[in-house]
Amino acid sequence: MNCFKLSGLLQVFFKPRQSWLLAGLVLAAVGFSHAQTSASNQRAVRLNLVAVDSAGKPVPDLTASELAVFDKGSPQQIVSLRLNQSDRPGPVVILFDLLNAGESSRGSVWNDIKTHLAHLQSTGSLYLYLLAEDGSLYPVHGLPAAPVAQGVVDASWVKDAGPLLDAAMQKVSQLKPLEFRAISPTSLQARFKATYLALDDMRARMAAWRGPKELLWITSGIPSTIHLADRTWFDGVPFLRQIGARFVRSDTTVYTADPGINLERGMLNRDALDILTGATGGRAFSTIDLNRAIAKMEAGARADYSVEYQPAANNWDGKYHKLRVTVARKGVHLQTEPGYYAVSGS
Repeated sequence: MNCFKLSGLLQVFFKPRQSWLLAGLVLAAVGFSHAQTSASNQRAVRLNLVAVDSAGKPVPDLTASELAVFDKGSPQQIVSLRLNQSDRPGPVVILFDLLNAGESSRGSVWNDIKTHLAHLQSTGSLYLYLLAEDGSLYPVHGLPAAPVAQGVVDASWVKDAGPLLDAAMQKVSQLKPLEFRAISPTSLQARFKATYLALDDMRARMAAWRGPKELLWITSGIPSTIHLADRTWFDGVPFLRQIGARFVRSDTTVYTADPGINLERGMLNRDALDILTGATGGRAFSTIDLNRAIAKMEAGARADYSVEYQPAANNWDGKYHKLRVTVARKGVHLQTEPGYYAVSGS
């Protein structure tokens, strides 16, 4: 699906509840499943899985016999298990979210990011963007126009991250557009739409790089459920799962770093972060300690598996299928996508 069609579908965010639900059905119908077609023309489901031990260290020697996959509660036969290891770490993009940041916490988070960047222990292919208050992306240290070899990546920019970030913040500093302010009765819907489109824009930019990639979104989040002016509710969960599926198709794992959810924003924002990161096999961190977060992300990348199984022919019913993966080995913890849309022809 191209960005113009996606943007058109999201215009319904400003219409009544029925249009929101219709948009969800249309987006689901285009098929963001992880289905693959094998040489024998049998359709398989492929999912990403990360295995770490109790200390958070990678587990690189799992076998298919140790795993069990359940699709809508039914056990499945695993046909392939592959460890996706690489000697070259993939690019990591940090996205600092100003659109959804609280006014009171933004300054302290800004200073924390500058401090952590200046002392990062891992400075490979690292890039930094701002999600500005108008919903646009601003590159502080942006991805190059074409992918570059790991050996020629210039990581020295993080030493000047403070001045770079200060200059960037000055350039994007503006009054939040009226539609995104709390005084607007549709501000939550507008921010949800703008955030969705910005994340998809970020995904498309990262998709130019082949191989695994990681996005660390520093944000207070967006609500998974919104109480509309007509006293109905908007369910954002299908949209969060669908954008997660788009990241998976682009070989990108999403992590979030939460600078602190306060009572005003509520647990629905935390729920949204868990849904989005879970849909890509990532996780939500409750800290903006970048050293710790990136170390855990890199550990996960060293224990990233692709698992394939072939469900029954009647599996492709167009509905959302919940997945559950278990491991027989004690002390091993798995991170994987919670489900997929089983859409035929995707």
